[in-house]
Amino acid sequence: MEKIIRRYTAYFPRWCQAFGDHLPDPGGEGRAVEWLVGADCVGMIVLPEVRRILMHELLGPKKPELEFRQRSVRLNRHDYQEVEVLGHPGYTALWELLLGSEEAHMFLCYHLIYPPGTRIITLSQKPPLPLLYKEMAPLPITVGE
Repeated sequence: MEKIIRRYTAYFPRWCQAFGDHLPDPGGEGRAVEWLVGADCVGMIVLPEVRRILMHELLGPKKPELEFRQRSVRLNRHDYQEVEVLGHPGYTALWELLLGSEEAHMFLCYHLIYPPGTRIITLSQKPPLPLLYKEMAPLPITVGE
């Protein structure tokens, strides 16, 4: 199933909105991905070196090929099948958000309980604050079984 992710970038570097209330991810700090699940959004805090790669691929000028499957993700030519990450309830919430909405919005957030400079890659059913973000080219994705 083809979906469109609307991507946003902040008008000013390091500016972003707060993520908001979410369920904590017990033990998330020890993993490559820490999941944050909110009422209508899912966030991911990833290791800094992984975040740089993802930001380059997902929010960069080139449109990546991105496919979400139930237990794997393909980004361009790389398949990712880490069971610890993709078997997590946070990935299930992301999967359900992508399947259950016509379009999703991707942008960076922060939260006060995380160390300064921590950015949360956020997918939401709602767009971010227009005062802080400008829209980029949309990201077509495939959500498959």
